[in-house]
Amino acid sequence: MDVLQANPAFRSYALCAGILGLKMLGSAVYTGSRRQRHQGYINSEDAREFGGSGVAASDTEVGEVAHALRVQRNDLENIPLFFAVGLVYVLMGASHFWTALYCWTFTLARLAHTYFYVNHLQPGRARSYIVGAAVTALMILQIVWWAI
Repeated sequence: MDVLQANPAFRSYALCAGILGLKMLGSAVYTGSRRQRHQGYINSEDAREFGGSGVAASDTEVGEVAHALRVQRNDLENIPLFFAVGLVYVLMGASHFWTALYCWTFTLARLAHTYFYVNHLQPGRARSYIVGAAVTALMILQIVWWAI
């Protein structure tokens, strides 16, 4: 572990992974707040416990809750892949410069993506998604290049 902690590339990756982990937790809290605010409960026990008088569970998601769930789903489709690829990238000996550049670019792109998604802003959402996806793809290509 000391070897990894002494590696500046790993430290950049770890810091960004921590920020992205907190960001994912924040997305879950955001979804819960939308569910509470709009009384959009799917489970009857949630409606009974957290809803007001006369609030019942529904088989369909309230629009704002569905939107918040899409933010979470997008995170789940992109951030865990980055966690895995970024770790392999560092472990294969990537330089601190390129690791920091890729990790911080991805992290900032994902933070921007969430901001744009929550605020219903296009084309910013699409552009920030493309930046993050491109970073991940570039790291994957570099890993493949090193491995062959």
